[in-house]
Amino acid sequence: MSFLSQLTDNQRTTLVSLPYRVGLWLSQSDQSGGVLSDSHELQVLSNIINGFAEDMFGSEVVQEIMTETVKRKVEWSDWAQNMSSVTEDCRFGLDVVAQYADAKDVTAFKNHLMQIAEAVALAFREYEQLGVVEKFRMHLAYYALAFKKAPPGRIRRSLREYLSISSHERQALSSLAHALDTTYI
Repeated sequence: MSFLSQLTDNQRTTLVSLPYRVGLWLSQSDQSGGVLSDSHELQVLSNIINGFAEDMFGSEVVQEIMTETVKRKVEWSDWAQNMSSVTEDCRFGLDVVAQYADAKDVTAFKNHLMQIAEAVALAFREYEQLGVVEKFRMHLAYYALAFKKAPPGRIRRSLREYLSISSHERQALSSLAHALDTTYI
């Protein structure tokens, strides 16, 4: 019996929509890049979802979820509605995975959702559109992080990567990490 076949329709739809919805939610957290950033971020979102669906070496549960997300691409525009519930839906989704799968699958699902969100945040560099004061603040914040130890399983971003994530995207990533009961640096 497959993982998704054990779930109710609501549970299944919530889980398989989350990879797309998390990425879109992150993309919508910062509108400073305009249409160009939206285009780049949506392309990255589609690419990473497709890539994770083909990943044969990770969690079978997550692969099944991602494969179903790709199969249901025609529903993505419907899933773009009510984006305000994304963090709540993440908590619900984790509870569902924990109920029907083991701890490694829960961790893998969290990690995949965070990786999707981070990839979308890195897709377009809004840094060039910032003023001098905001650029200076971002540099200071990055170097302040250099004194903190990265949490287990997380790597420290390079300065270039750090500057590619806007303050709005960083806030959204922190909110997502909190909803997923994980860390974001």
